[in-house]
Amino acid sequence: MRVRGPVPNRPLLVLLIATAALTGCAASRAAHPPAATATAGPRPRVAMLPLEDLSGQSGVADRLTRIAFTALALTGAYEVVEPGQVDDALSEARVRSTGMLSQEQVATLVARLQTHWLLTGSALEYGHTHTPDGDVPSVGIALRLIDGRSGRVRWADQRFRNGDDHETVFGWGREDDADRLAQHTLTELLQGLRIPADDETTTVTKEARR
Repeated sequence: MRVRGPVPNRPLLVLLIATAALTGCAASRAAHPPAATATAGPRPRVAMLPLEDLSGQSGVADRLTRIAFTALALTGAYEVVEPGQVDDALSEARVRSTGMLSQEQVATLVARLQTHWLLTGSALEYGHTHTPDGDVPSVGIALRLIDGRSGRVRWADQRFRNGDDHETVFGWGREDDADRLAQHTLTELLQGLRIPADDETTTVTKEARR
């Protein structure tokens, strides 16, 4: 005679699977925050300057600057100056490091790029962190918004993120790619960036008439 094992509680099993799926979806939304949506009216024109390299690793600042440009453009909320135009303006203003911009350099950049908003910052970290479950990417980025009218910082924020920050059961929410983690981190950072479009338009028009 064949002996049957205990019959699983099917309703309970279905409930556990559904709960895990919902938890994974919530973690995915947290790890991949939605991009800022474009607002009505003229979009503020913003120049993404190269990030200052504080990571100590060659090429990291350039890599994260490209990712930051993409993340800023994907918000749809800003008119982003093309990188080639930014490079030309930096050369004209003789800028060697965006971490120490003089008032004269800021004035040259905003006049050349026809914008009063310069977004820059620092690449703080880009690598991997050891965890009990293996290595995960780690990213640290700081951003600041410079007002070309005064040369002052109008907004600043920073984030440090690891690939397992949003990991839940069964590994859901874990990010193993450093570039994707950097883009998620920058997208999260840019959620807090707000520039009044009407103020930007008026300022650029006055500057262009001088």
